[in-house]
Amino acid sequence: MSQKKAVINVSGMSCNHCVQSVEKALQQTNGVDAVKVDLASEKATVDYNPDQLNQEDLLQVIKDSGYGAELSG
Repeated sequence: MSQKKAVINVSGMSCNHCVQSVEKALQQTNGVDAVKVDLASEKATVDYNPDQLNQEDLLQVIKDSGYGAELSG
């Protein structure tokens, strides 16, 4: 099984509850293996299975949670 890592800029987070909301939404997504969301840097690092979803899917999960998302770099 191959695994990829995506680093996503997340905008609109203002507190730890926001971080938990983003992490929970991503963790509940099939194909996501690990999630780390950092409030200070406003970044989400996601390990995922590219056979099940792609980076655009990850961005959409975050947007559906009510936050802005775009790929870092």
